[in-house]
Amino acid sequence: MSSNKYGSISPPLKAYQLTTAERDLLQSDRPGYGSRTKTEVAFNLVNATVGAGIIGLPFAIARAGFFTGIIASIVVAVLAQIGLYMLIVAGQRVGIYKFAGLVEYLLGRPGFYFVNFMICVQAGGGTVSYFILLGDSLPMLFSRYLPQFPILADRTFILVFVGIFCILPLNMSRSIGSLARWSIISVLCLPVILLAILIRAPAYAPKESIPLEFIGDDVFGALGIMAFAFTCHQVAFNNYLTLEDQATSSWKHTTILSTGISWMISMTFAVIGYLCFGDKVHSNLFMNFAADDPIVNIGRFALSISMILTIPMGIFPTREAVQKSLGFETATKQPSNTQHYAVTVGVFTIVLGLAIAVRSLGTVYALVGGFSATTLAYIIPACAYLVTRRTYTDKMVESEDSSETAISKLSNLMVFPTLTATDTLTADENDMKAPLLWETTSISSSSRNLIFDDDVATVDGGDDLCGENDMSMDRSLEPHWFLDLAAGLLIVWGFGVMFFSISATLKG
Repeated sequence: MSSNKYGSISPPLKAYQLTTAERDLLQSDRPGYGSRTKTEVAFNLVNATVGAGIIGLPFAIARAGFFTGIIASIVVAVLAQIGLYMLIVAGQRVGIYKFAGLVEYLLGRPGFYFVNFMICVQAGGGTVSYFILLGDSLPMLFSRYLPQFPILADRTFILVFVGIFCILPLNMSRSIGSLARWSIISVLCLPVILLAILIRAPAYAPKESIPLEFIGDDVFGALGIMAFAFTCHQVAFNNYLTLEDQATSSWKHTTILSTGISWMISMTFAVIGYLCFGDKVHSNLFMNFAADDPIVNIGRFALSISMILTIPMGIFPTREAVQKSLGFETATKQPSNTQHYAVTVGVFTIVLGLAIAVRSLGTVYALVGGFSATTLAYIIPACAYLVTRRTYTDKMVESEDSSETAISKLSNLMVFPTLTATDTLTADENDMKAPLLWETTSISSSSRNLIFDDDVATVDGGDDLCGENDMSMDRSLEPHWFLDLAAGLLIVWGFGVMFFSISATLKG
């Protein structure tokens, strides 16, 4: 017999709530499930940008010349921010939110493998340099303050121990949004590093003043290092997908904020280092200081903490590139738990092994910056922006059709990944009436794009954002003469810096 009294009204079905695992998976896969503010995402981008490259910027200023180096850094930072913006605009135009998928759209399957290789070189090479810095700092600190434990002074042991117990756990999540709060801690370590350098560097400066040369003897080599220092484009889509407000203007504000913070931190560090050591500055600025300097050692410790929290920012895009190349991640599926964890551990092991074997930061900076950073930060974003101009025009024509016809055509143009063939998620046995999360192929409401009847976001109180906010009517995606001109400049700049930077490094 029913427990409900006659005339009673049954309570409405409980809205389906995404679990943490489901949101993590969806947030790493498609737009509309972001949960981070612009400030949080900006700090994530700063953390991805201001990593090992900052330590080599005084070295870059010395090679470029003081005034030329400052001007070049502004140009590199501005062009890097424009590239970040162009990437997302291009992705929005064609409904693709993965770096490799966008390049495959532009160049076909060869482009897919090419960009995955470039991402591995850039992100993986950057991660190797972070480990190198960690290996230069922690053993020196332990040997100084914990001499009773000689094993802690062993570089290999420290890298393996810290890597396995402190760094690897941070890489297990699928969504890079899980690193947002860790990134804030990492960025907050940077003022400590800068303050330590600012306080102690004058004591190490030579008695004679450092000449402020207008132009140095290796400007193009310096540009390669700067390109490396200001490139985080391999994680652009990863961070965009975690953004709560995924409007184009919101992304623009986020990238301007992150680039501005990155430039101020980086160039403050670069100028202080150069003014104190001139052309005698090392590629790792801390190598210019004594090992027993207590204030500098505080800076070294802060640098170590920052590197521990920054390394995952390089592992995430490297892992994604490997998963795509192996076919574990496609337009219609995400890697299973087994594939995800296996690739994570594999990538981590290879990067750690390279860091143990390689010790030269200068070579890593110049070659990785000249080869991959210029491609990812300048050439690919500009080409993607120019090629997708036609897509926007076509969608504007389609918007003149009836609403039903336009939705049909757009759904044919845009293929959104589903969770089919993954064992990550299982149905809730206690709520079989809930929508099956892995059966939806639409984007959610918070992406400000078209939504469909089976969109999972609508079951969690998503508001109706169709109609006037339709992506095909988004005027922010419209081609503009200024960005068209900037795209051409990015391409020329990218190829020029690549050629001359690599040539200068190899000759050196």
